[in-house]
Amino acid sequence: MPFGYSLVGAILLLVGNAASAAELQVNGFPTDAEFFPIGVWNQSPARAASYKAIGINTFVGLYGGPTEAQLAALAQQDMLAVAEQNDVGLNSLNRHVIKAWMQGDEPDNAQPLPLLGWHVTCIPANKVARWTREMKSRDPTRPVMINFGQGVANEFWRGRGLCNGDQGYYDVAMQGADIVSYDIYPIGSETPQVKGKLEHVARGVSNLVKRASPGQSIWMALETTALDPTRRPTAAEVRAEVWMALIHGATGVFYLVHEFKPTFREDAIFRYPDIVDEVTRTNQLIKSLSPSLRSPSLSGAISVSSQVPIATMVKVYKDTTYIFAVAMQNAPSTARITVNDVHQSSARVIGEARNISISQGSFEDQFEGYGVHLYQIP
Repeated sequence: MPFGYSLVGAILLLVGNAASAAELQVNGFPTDAEFFPIGVWNQSPARAASYKAIGINTFVGLYGGPTEAQLAALAQQDMLAVAEQNDVGLNSLNRHVIKAWMQGDEPDNAQPLPLLGWHVTCIPANKVARWTREMKSRDPTRPVMINFGQGVANEFWRGRGLCNGDQGYYDVAMQGADIVSYDIYPIGSETPQVKGKLEHVARGVSNLVKRASPGQSIWMALETTALDPTRRPTAAEVRAEVWMALIHGATGVFYLVHEFKPTFREDAIFRYPDIVDEVTRTNQLIKSLSPSLRSPSLSGAISVSSQVPIATMVKVYKDTTYIFAVAMQNAPSTARITVNDVHQSSARVIGEARNISISQGSFEDQFEGYGVHLYQIP
């Protein structure tokens, strides 16, 4: 872990936990209702303009950095970053683009031994928590992020060495972190029990939400490319994974856009115009809905009857009710949604250019397998 000490770091160490809320707001992510974190994982900042064009506002991870050149390139595009903590990040004139520090990726997975390359076991959970405290002692004005591996949701995953199956690990490792995320890629998965089952995205988010302390945010990493060279996600599957994450409590998303086989490409998402179009559309929707997404969720406001489970999230913003819904199985269904205390005769289906009739507080809609519908009722 490349932790560097510096004069600025020493000063911040003296400041410690006395940093004011104003400082945290200045150096952390924007707190206004119009901002929602939408990131891309470990991409070259030279491509920042291309990602900005499809609705990305944050680079999560800077390979080999942060370096001065990386931060300057991001600053030029008004792009934000989550980066590992080093002297450059602490001191750079462009350090304002860094809105959070991050630990090394997937500490819960088996780690390679130096020189030998063997993967033995995870980084001990108490050590992960200690690193969070150390990072905050060097800079208490920015949040700290930890991204975990698929073990959060996949009990069949055997890539954690001696930590396989240890779910209590996360209760300790998350301590003190401000942003907690994880990655699972069901379409690209090599685990038979997970392969093609998008609901694992929701399962892991729910697991982290249950463990989260007050103030901890949950983010989700999402697949977009052919991690399995024989089968890439469809646009509809990418859409479903995004809304599964959000509906189950994620307050930030970021996309894995690499491809590794048969050849490596860092920005492989641009091989697939349909996925680029879907990600752009979804990002635009998230941005337009950010004020409602950031508002508190209402429990017990609706009931749903359907042949397959339909997960929902209900928000009220400026006297408008928003219902976000996703089918949790790969099977079609008809859902009947009943809304408490609604007197409107129709709802707008966001992003679909259609309205749907409401009768006696209820409406019906068709869901494809893993289908997504977003409703707005004034």
